[in-house]
Amino acid sequence: MKGLAFKEAVIDTVAATAMNFPINWVLVAYAIHTDMDPFVASVMLTVVLSAIAIARKTLFRVYFQKRWYQ
Repeated sequence: MKGLAFKEAVIDTVAATAMNFPINWVLVAYAIHTDMDPFVASVMLTVVLSAIAIARKTLFRVYFQKRWYQ
């Protein structure tokens, strides 16, 4: 059980890094392009990346629950 949880965590972290790096790049470029205040840019990044993380984590958990834990 611990080994499966570790695999799930590693796969989720690798997927998150692969997804978040380009998304972060685009959002930072947008913030710079629009002369966004640093506080507003931080809030925007936090909200967008958190929403993506919740969706990703939910999908991964459902997938692993069906595949490994039954």
